[in-house]
This record gives sequence, C-alpha cells and structure tokens, in this order.
Amino acid sequence: DPSRSLLAERANGAIGSAVVPVLEGTRTLLVEVQALTSPSVLPTPRRVATGIDHNRLLLVCAVLSRRAGIPLANQDVIVNVTGGLKISEPAADLSVALAIVSSYRNEPVDPGLAAVGELGLTGEVRRIPQLERRLQEASRLGFQRCLHPGDPIARESSAAPLQAVSVAHIRQAVCLGLKPQVDVIG
Repeated sequence: DPSRSLLAERANGAIGSAVVPVLEGTRTLLVEVQALTSPSVLPTPRRVATGIDHNRLLLVCAVLSRRAGIPLANQDVIVNVTGGLKISEPAADLSVALAIVSSYRNEPVDPGLAAVGELGLTGEVRRIPQLERRLQEASRLGFQRCLHPGDPIARESSAAPLQAVSVAHIRQAVCLGLKPQVDVIG
C-alpha cells in the first residue's frame, strides 16, 4: 500500500508536518509535506523547496504573509516532500501552507487532518480536480478530517468516517487546521 508506506515514518503530532492527497498518474497517494521556518541572518531570507515547485513555494509564502498575517519576510522557509516524491500539482498548496504556519507558530497540524486545495493570490482556496477520490483515500487511511475547497453539501456523500470540511480562505484553513492547544494548569 503506497500511501501507508509513504506515511509510515510520520511522527504523530510533529510540528511543521501536514498530509496532502495527491494524484500520481491514476493513483491517489497521501504524502507528507514538511516545513521548517527559522529566523534568517541574511538580508534576503532563503526559500528552499524539495519535491515542490520553487515558484509555488514563493506564492504560498507571499499569500501567507499578505492574506493570513503570517510574517515570513525575515524567515528562512524550507519545504520538503517526504519519500523523494515530486508534487507538480497546485492542489498541495494548502498542506504546504499549513506545514509552514505550523513550523512558524511551533504548533502541530491536527494529526488526524489532511488538507488539499490550490491557493489563489487573494488567499482564496480554489477547487481542484478529482476531490472525491482524494477524500476517499484520506478516509481509507483513517484520517478524521480533510480540509478542501468547495461546497460542503456536495461532499457529505464522501466516506462516512471522514469529516470533509470546506474552506474558502487561507485564514479559515489555518484556524481549522492547527491542533488546538490545551493549557494544563498544574
């Protein structure tokens, strides 16, 4: 099972990690995207992309800065797709964004969450092809929720254990995607 194999070494609740259902030929795969942000000592912060298009990373960083209020102008941002895969579709934008925000805020993405959607320059989460197949794969591997673009009513037919959550904007996705932090008082 390729999806299980790709996620086998994923640390549950790791900061800077998000899962995206991608199309690889005729197959749907769940892939881990990892991100690391770090204060830059350089006048121009570095943007390093392994497994995704460098220009997509620049777009995601710009949208996060301008539309979601995540100040990345003084941060180096490094993104890696695990398993040596290369993701060529913009449907991974939302997971890349959540991984970056997770690293920047030092808060994990909800470990039971997958996220898929293209980001537009105004911060909107744009529709992607074959959403139902992606939701079914996330459900098959035991994910409880999947953030996606589109009409929430149209997605209720998805596999029963998966809660398909429709998001319209990157700010909404960030609020719903990061794991709620519970303060424990001594």
